[in-house]
Amino acid sequence: MVMYNPTRITSYPSDPIDKGFRYHFLGGGEEVGNVGCIIEDYTKSKLLFDYGLAPTKPPKYPAAAPKISDSIITHAHIDHLGMVPWLNSSHYTKLHSTAFTSSISKLMWNDCYKVSKIEGYPLAWDKRDAAESESAWNIHEYNKTNELDDWTWCLRKAGHIPGAAMIDIQTPEKKILISGDFDTRNSRLVEGAKPQKADILFMEGTYGGRNHPNRKDEENRFLREVERVVERGGTALIPSFAMGRSQDILMILQDSDLDLEIHYDGMGKTITKTMLNHKNELLNPSALEFAFGRARKVSSKSDRKKALEADVIVSTSGMLEGGPAVWYLNRLRMDNRNSVFLTGYQAEGTGGRMLLEKGRLPIFGNITPIDLEVKRFDFSTHAGHDELVNFAKECKAEDVILYHTDHKTSRPPLAKSLLELGINVHNPMNRETYVIE
Repeated sequence: MVMYNPTRITSYPSDPIDKGFRYHFLGGGEEVGNVGCIIEDYTKSKLLFDYGLAPTKPPKYPAAAPKISDSIITHAHIDHLGMVPWLNSSHYTKLHSTAFTSSISKLMWNDCYKVSKIEGYPLAWDKRDAAESESAWNIHEYNKTNELDDWTWCLRKAGHIPGAAMIDIQTPEKKILISGDFDTRNSRLVEGAKPQKADILFMEGTYGGRNHPNRKDEENRFLREVERVVERGGTALIPSFAMGRSQDILMILQDSDLDLEIHYDGMGKTITKTMLNHKNELLNPSALEFAFGRARKVSSKSDRKKALEADVIVSTSGMLEGGPAVWYLNRLRMDNRNSVFLTGYQAEGTGGRMLLEKGRLPIFGNITPIDLEVKRFDFSTHAGHDELVNFAKECKAEDVILYHTDHKTSRPPLAKSLLELGINVHNPMNRETYVIE
């Protein structure tokens, strides 16, 4: 089922502008995820950055993109590239990204397609569209200048996950920086983002109004809780995002003073192998290689049953929306020596959020009480409130456009802090057109 007719539904205006800089969010302007934004100036140079979908129930899709020749994808999370196969099949759009993002895109699209079939929701593209999109990628190194009509642009390291990039654009009149999902702090996987001088900054604000705990303290708290579960004879189930978080967790566990039997299940295994083929993207590739080598990889039904006796199981999905983690939870829930440790954001409407708030979640179609200890740890690789404010300040941007942020909760405190610095703050809504002159 194709959900969009671009000749009829696109919300982007067809007329060019005579002056200034125009932007228009197809999605992600007023919420986290579902990102897609068209930017254009008076020279008629324009591009689309990101084109994703929010994997909620049901999924949230951006508005249809207009015919566009070039799209830069900041990183390989599905809320930033999930609609790219539709884009390419509809408009033959050239795709631009880092090598790792392009390499992992097929896996992310295939998983998105599989989940849509399991959940019974239609996608706007099929597997053929995804396969054809693989040949549309143009690979770019960080800090190497490229041209697009009257603009020049390059990619800068964004932190967040391997391959993640900020987009640094020079137009005839303005310097533009698009943050993508970013973090200025180093993680175990990647180096943090560095501020870049800009006139206009598009900045994600996922954690506006919230700061993260000290990373080292949080890791120590996590390890002590794992130790406590193992000492009482239980298993710690750690549902983790396949891209970035599961690898981070493996390295934290391996770098600890604990002697643990760790089993690793889900799509993260394949993603880790791809990461190790792009070692230049990693802060410490040898540490990831060692941690991955020490973990016992689950690859069969018998392996999965053996994992139930492990000290730790690291497995997808990170929000308990299906995947092996739900299978494990269904079997571990009968023994209260076991625990569930959530290590990432749990979106509204997901199994993980329901488990945190109500102590139950859907398992194979049935709402099931979970009488286990459930704890949440903050290992986010998004910039927190203070990092966001400092980043905008150091970029010296006159105008900051906040996106990828909840316009009711996270955006107001972040906008307030930026306004106090004398910055012009823009609060875009989806499907609305804005011009900065």
